[in-house]
Amino acid sequence: MTMAVSNRNAYIRISLCLFLFYFSWSATWSFLAIWLGDNIGLSSVNIGYVLSVNALFALIIKPVFGYIMDKLGLKKNLLLCVAICSVFAAPFFIFIYQTLLQTNLIAGMFIGGLYLGTAYLAGVLVFESYADRYSRAWGFEFGQVRMWGSAGWAVASVFSGQLFNINPHLNFIVTSAGTVLVFLVLLSLKTTGEGIDWQAVNAAKKEKVNKQDLGLLFHDAGFWVLMLFYGGIIWMMQSAEQQFPRYFVTFFADHQTGNSALGYMGFVQSACEFALMFTVPFLINRIGARNGLLLAGFIIGLRLILSAYATHPWMIIVIKPIYGLEMSLLLVSIFKYLAAYFDKRLTGTIYMVLGCFNYLGITAINPIAGYFYDKHGFADTYLVMGGMAWIITLIGIKVLGKQRKLIQSSASQRDGKLLRGD
Repeated sequence: MTMAVSNRNAYIRISLCLFLFYFSWSATWSFLAIWLGDNIGLSSVNIGYVLSVNALFALIIKPVFGYIMDKLGLKKNLLLCVAICSVFAAPFFIFIYQTLLQTNLIAGMFIGGLYLGTAYLAGVLVFESYADRYSRAWGFEFGQVRMWGSAGWAVASVFSGQLFNINPHLNFIVTSAGTVLVFLVLLSLKTTGEGIDWQAVNAAKKEKVNKQDLGLLFHDAGFWVLMLFYGGIIWMMQSAEQQFPRYFVTFFADHQTGNSALGYMGFVQSACEFALMFTVPFLINRIGARNGLLLAGFIIGLRLILSAYATHPWMIIVIKPIYGLEMSLLLVSIFKYLAAYFDKRLTGTIYMVLGCFNYLGITAINPIAGYFYDKHGFADTYLVMGGMAWIITLIGIKVLGKQRKLIQSSASQRDGKLLRGD
């Protein structure tokens, strides 16, 4: 990848931001479900409720963040706010969240949802959406920036399992310390001056995003089809993922061995994601963003079904890193799909609305999944989730992108009539 000096500096700094942000939150987030079960003592159902409330707050926060992002353009104010929130992870988990969950579960769920929804669940989409826009502005591939987030997650995974076995508080401290560095790197990002391709950011439109733009978006049938398809496969993927660590450790003689193995496996998974984030953009450029999304849906279903049939530790260790391929396909494909089919000024808003819809489904599914985990076990539940992901993908083959083409065709015909004076 040959770049001018200014572009290379921009690439290094935004990549470092994602590396540090994912590194910081990996230390805590990878073990959240285990911490809630083993350290706080919650059942699968109650863990499901906690995760659902987190998703509910993300659902409320994301569209607001998306709208703010599109109003700000390349300004980094919102990223700085997210970074500041994340700096307080250690005191929040150690002195507030843990105490509330053990003494007043409902209060703990809602206060935790507000904090985690802002600092991570919505915050991570802020960083990803901004990285996509920043990549277009400076002329490099989003996937080749996002891969450094995977690298950060991988590096933290190497030691996070051992830290968790010593004391989970150490994981929370790593999160706080890492996000201090995120804040400092953000201050160095160049967002004005020569070298920025504003046309790639704004699609040659100078008007700021307004309410009429959003109204037209929600009248677009192609947007609703995308939201239902993308949301559907994400529901299966993330609902399974959030309590997967508890399933994973059951393959080992004791939870401490499982926790260590989970960290090492997270490294392998994220290392795969890192490599794929570099190469997947070339694949998506060849097969198209629509086919990339469909391929991701098929692979999600396949991984969940294979996980259901795993009977030995080595099997689940081999299967789980496929998640890295899913994430690479989804992230690269969705941003390319949005840039190809929608107004580029609205990509932040659309991505946040998609994330909002995703968490709406996850909010509803998590307690149900928790009930099935307790009643029928993880394997049977994953089998059902994998089958549903395949059904959604088959429907997507028939409908994804088709309405969008019809709308574009109708718009072209209408514009042609206006030119002819019909």
